[in-house]
Amino acid sequence: MRRGIVWTIVAVPLASIAAAAGTAAAVPALRHVVSGLWNLPERLPALAENNQVHFEPGADHYARNVSALLPAAVARIEAAHGRPFAHAVTVGVYATPQAYAAANGRGSAQFVGVSSFGRVYLSPQLDWPQQRRLPAILTHELSHAHIAGWISPTAYLRLPNWFKEGLAVMASGGGGAEFVSDEEARAAIERGEHIAIGDSESLANLTEIRFERAPAGATPSHRTVLAYRQAGMFVAYLHDLDGPGFAGMMNAVLDGRPFAEAIAIGYRRDVHALWRQFAPTGSEPK
Repeated sequence: MRRGIVWTIVAVPLASIAAAAGTAAAVPALRHVVSGLWNLPERLPALAENNQVHFEPGADHYARNVSALLPAAVARIEAAHGRPFAHAVTVGVYATPQAYAAANGRGSAQFVGVSSFGRVYLSPQLDWPQQRRLPAILTHELSHAHIAGWISPTAYLRLPNWFKEGLAVMASGGGGAEFVSDEEARAAIERGEHIAIGDSESLANLTEIRFERAPAGATPSHRTVLAYRQAGMFVAYLHDLDGPGFAGMMNAVLDGRPFAEAIAIGYRRDVHALWRQFAPTGSEPK
């Protein structure tokens, strides 16, 4: 029954994605989604002490580490988003890159953490060699899962990627953006190499944060991390600029309102005006 419910939840956005991206381009993405639905973490053993955490055999110690971190991560997201989780989030913990790639809905083991189908998937990389990143990445992915628990899949996909990732970076204390400093991101903004700010996302672009002007010569990995850092800085700016306004915006987002409407509710300005206000502030040394 649960698998049928999940299929119902993803059917509408998948149809939209296929129409937007074209059949040939959509086939690999659909194949990864099907693999993920076939390999939901609930099919794995759960920790006896915490049935939210499921683990691939061989990752039981890793799973216990995740379980110990989970209460603080959940509390941090609820405080940052201003609302409790709609329901407990299942966390899948993996011992092998093959099982992780098959389950995470992306078909790739290159990501250290993924949120798909309202669940969090954690790579074996976060057990070793990137264990120090585990608390922040767990919290980052829980940010995505929290929003997905409150709104429809299509509404979630329509939220700007810079906002979803920037909120997750801010709420997790930098998770996902660890390899670019605020100073480096500010310098890039000053050079005009900054993310594109919009108030909705195309269904043909599921995850990428686009640049207004991409940094010359940067690797794809560096561009992604730079985008995460700039997005996190901007969301942190919105939070610090007007606490009640940020809370009003978040309530509207979690109620399923379009992002442009949520921004107007919180700040009585559009997001482009807020970015113009932020950009010189963000590029000044502190």
